[in-house]
Amino acid sequence: MTYKQWNNVFASLKIEAFGEVGEEFDPNLHNAVMHNEDESLGENVIAQVFEKGYKIGEKIIRPATVVVAN
Repeated sequence: MTYKQWNNVFASLKIEAFGEVGEEFDPNLHNAVMHNEDESLGENVIAQVFEKGYKIGEKIIRPATVVVAN
């Protein structure tokens, strides 16, 4: 219930979450803290997300903290 309210508040403020497994790594949006070799994933692909990132429009509030494959 709290999570749903949290998402509703973010939606009303037009705050978007980003940083999902499988997305391409972008150093302007993501903070890579680790690198691993995973043949099932492509080059420069997010393998794991520690913290989602948040943005309002094009302004980054918090970069996503991720692990990058290959």
